[in-house]
Amino acid sequence: MRDNLSRAVDRCLTESGLTHGAPGPLAASLAGIGTTAPHAVSGGLLHDAMERLEIKVTSALAYPSPDDLVAAGDWDLALVLSPWKKAVSELVTEITPTASATGVIDTIVRNGGYLTGVNTNGWAAWAAMDTLLAGHDPAGVLVLGSGGSAGSVAHAVRRAWPRARLVGSARDAAALAAWAERYGAEAVAPADLDRPADLIVNTTTWGETEDSERTPFAFPFEAIAAPGGRLFDLNNRTSALQGMALRAGMSVMSGTYMQRVTNACRAALVKARAEAQAR
Repeated sequence: MRDNLSRAVDRCLTESGLTHGAPGPLAASLAGIGTTAPHAVSGGLLHDAMERLEIKVTSALAYPSPDDLVAAGDWDLALVLSPWKKAVSELVTEITPTASATGVIDTIVRNGGYLTGVNTNGWAAWAAMDTLLAGHDPAGVLVLGSGGSAGSVAHAVRRAWPRARLVGSARDAAALAAWAERYGAEAVAPADLDRPADLIVNTTTWGETEDSERTPFAFPFEAIAAPGGRLFDLNNRTSALQGMALRAGMSVMSGTYMQRVTNACRAALVKARAEAQAR
């Protein structure tokens, strides 16, 4: 598991045109935009990742909009959260290949007035899925949802396992069709899901909170779950969906490991940026 985290960080840095920063203490200011930004920028997993690289966080502020974020010149790295992941591409100076391929930016690295938009989630999703699969190539992957995270997952699948059958399902038929066309995947309406997949990835917010579980799950889980299968639920919380999968005899991973990889990438980007500035 540690190897996959390290590989993901290496690949994220490489496509950002950066190398690992030198060891030693460093100070950095963090920022964020999005609905959950106030919580995310002060989150324990993020600050743990910074501490592991001896980065002292001097401030961690949430801003109301992308324009406010860009106008503030006192941060080094910014978290981009829903609903802004697809809306900031025109505000940055450059974007990495994964961000370009998915249209999703979840992190911005500042170097003076030069802003680099990065998609760390694509690498983190790969690390999590490969760990859950124990290095085996999946015959099929079913992605539930069609938002920004679904795109990062699909891109990771296509990059790591190009021969896998990639299927998506979502309530928003138009968004699902666009997702399927972009990633060369099959689109199946929730009501038409009728067979298990080697790997099921839940990118929806169902299970993120107790309130989200008060409505029925949009997908026929009994039809797609099978003993020996695997569920990767991007929600960090131990959800009812994860419980259903365990009762069905599946292996289960929450989103916590993916979040750890994402934050490790972010901390490495801060360190690498400082190293690049010092040259």
